[in-house]
Amino acid sequence: MTASINISTLPAIAGCNPWRKIVKLFAAILPGQVTESEREQHFARLVNDYGALISRVCFSYSSSTDDFNDLRQDVLINIWNGLKTYRGDAAESTWIYRVAFNTCVSTVRKRTSQPRFVAVELNMDVTADEADNDLLERIEWLHRQIDRLTPIDKAVITMWLDERSYDEIAEVTGLSRNNVAVKINRIKTRLSHDTSSL
Repeated sequence: MTASINISTLPAIAGCNPWRKIVKLFAAILPGQVTESEREQHFARLVNDYGALISRVCFSYSSSTDDFNDLRQDVLINIWNGLKTYRGDAAESTWIYRVAFNTCVSTVRKRTSQPRFVAVELNMDVTADEADNDLLERIEWLHRQIDRLTPIDKAVITMWLDERSYDEIAEVTGLSRNNVAVKINRIKTRLSHDTSSL
């Protein structure tokens, strides 16, 4: 049994507040066999449970706050659309990753072929001592390096940093488990060679 979530307490998506407006719109567009209330609760639970995961994936593929908001909204729409066909064959987190990843990669492919770079905005409580500044610089450097990867490599390393298993990464990306291991090893090797720019 899932816990009931008060939709009106969740944050706004791209200026739409509360969530109820979006959920009611989807319920009107996509009537199904579950009640509007059940669909609303399931969607709200997924967003509550996996909101940070969705945001991380969207952030990895965004070049601005507007891009992030648009991607996040597209991912949420695709999650809503996918709820009526989700059979539970994969874990919810794997399914959410797959929806977020596919949505973001599709959007990136539609963009111009020019490389785009994300301005890293880290909301961290940083003190002024030298050790913290060095750590912050290293984190910012890592984000810049990850942003330069291909979409598939970015997805693989992001999931690996989220401590997902090779099997789960393979399931989300459509790669074989061995290919995931090779990609992770190559990305780590490339990043270790690039540390000279630190």
